[in-house]
Amino acid sequence: MFKKYLSILLCFNILVLPAYCTISDDFVEKTLSKKQKITPVQQPIIKDAFVEQTIGTNLKPKPVKKVIITDSFAQNNKNKNQYTKPKVDFSEQKVANTKQIAQPKIAIVNSENSTPIKIRVKKYISTKQKIDEGDFIEFETLSDVKIKNKIYKAGTTIKARVETISYNKIWGVPSDLIIGNFSLDGKKLIGEINKTGANRSLWLYPTVYVTTLFFGLGVFLIPIRGGHAKIKPQQTYSVYYQD
Repeated sequence: MFKKYLSILLCFNILVLPAYCTISDDFVEKTLSKKQKITPVQQPIIKDAFVEQTIGTNLKPKPVKKVIITDSFAQNNKNKNQYTKPKVDFSEQKVANTKQIAQPKIAIVNSENSTPIKIRVKKYISTKQKIDEGDFIEFETLSDVKIKNKIYKAGTTIKARVETISYNKIWGVPSDLIIGNFSLDGKKLIGEINKTGANRSLWLYPTVYVTTLFFGLGVFLIPIRGGHAKIKPQQTYSVYYQD
């Protein structure tokens, strides 16, 4: 067995025997002289006359003389138009305590120069009806009102406009209705009516979650909508006329 492996190894050496020979280049042997040597390259010395004059042979920079430039125009006008910063007094001053007076949400009404007007809507209004923002709504006065030496009897029409309206949605979200821009005989009145429907989301949210976890029936309660905003003729409101 050993002889078999040894014979295979000898045969393999015989096959690769040409690789052990020396490789020579005939062209190089004929053209290149064996006595030729590589000569070192000498670096040329570059001289700069400007550098030698400014820096010098000791490689130390020569000091540069400073030249003072004067502006005769600036010197002659330096005392004119001088800016003087005003003094600001930052001393603290105590302010007397005043009582805080509650003001209306939208408009500030001065009770001394204002005339209150009791009103009610002529027809029942609800967001369930087809009303849009900008629509006019008619109210009427409940008693006689005197404005600028003119008396308006009870039942006088007061016009108003729907300022904002948002309809009810699923999950018990209620609708909102804001009425403003009141006017009497072309005179602008101060006031606003803000109505909101029944907010069923307060009990609908927890009910949906509980019934969904235990019985899986909560999904059927999601379509329940909130209440509609309503204004009834039996309800009275106050608006103001201010000089």
